[in-house]
Amino acid sequence: MNKLIQLLTLSLATLVLIGCGGGASFDAAQPGTQDADMQAYLKEQGLYNKANKTVSGIYYVMEKEGEGTNPTIDDKVTVHYHGTMLNGKVFDSSVERGMPASFSLRGVVKGWQEAIPLLKPGGKAKFVIPSTLAYGDRGAPGAGIPPNTPLVFDVELFSPEQAAKLQDEANKKAQAAALEQVTKDDVLLKNHLTKLGIADKAKRTDSGIYYTMEKEGKGENPTVASTVEVHYHGTLLDGTVFDSSVDRGETTEFPLSRVVKGWQEAIPLLKPGGKGTFYIPSGLCYGPNPRPGGKIPPNAVLVFDVELFKVK
Repeated sequence: MNKLIQLLTLSLATLVLIGCGGGASFDAAQPGTQDADMQAYLKEQGLYNKANKTVSGIYYVMEKEGEGTNPTIDDKVTVHYHGTMLNGKVFDSSVERGMPASFSLRGVVKGWQEAIPLLKPGGKAKFVIPSTLAYGDRGAPGAGIPPNTPLVFDVELFSPEQAAKLQDEANKKAQAAALEQVTKDDVLLKNHLTKLGIADKAKRTDSGIYYTMEKEGKGENPTVASTVEVHYHGTLLDGTVFDSSVDRGETTEFPLSRVVKGWQEAIPLLKPGGKGTFYIPSGLCYGPNPRPGGKIPPNAVLVFDVELFKVK
């Protein structure tokens, strides 16, 4: 699931629209307010006289209204969107990923609950949404959105037929890219193991995970249905540490069914008391869409030193 949709969890509010006919159907904002910043953005973009405003404070510029029936709060929609802050910094974009986003309007922030129903299938618009209708005074740190930040979205709404076609095209591209990435990752891993002088020592699973076993342990290997307690130290190939229970000084416990595929395969190679190092290709970790704002870049091969303590 993409970054924005994971974050859009605010509840519905009833909102009334005004100014749907022409542009600039609103009063000038007072200096020093968020609304003034939004108006300044529209002026900088040459859109001030084309914009309309809702009672709740959303500015919108309709590029293309579309045809058919506007969606309602009870509908599931498919869109392409490009999200930025007023300074132009991109925080999320289905357009850049090449994969449209599908979601229920009841599950997104209030600003989207109001903005997207202004479109009809095939419609396109720019929406400038105040922070009170987006992520408010908490912001969205995972996506790099500070507190009290207005957001700008360029949105295109698709018909069900358009959505199905786009989804099929995107899936084919993603599958082709994933296959290409498998080859790239394997070359990276082999070169890395050679530099470490352990290419002959490391074993490889059918899925492409390389590993070395420091200590096998004793007892029964866990399965995907198991809950395990481990210590781990995770790095990129260049040694950058992105997460470590060892550094925190506290083991972690989790069901294997709820972690990335690479761990579902790697940790069952250990027995309680066992220790190993696993070199996991990106497709078995976070692939092209890692957690936003973290240290893991897209398509990153990851290295984990893991010690297994308990299996439940």
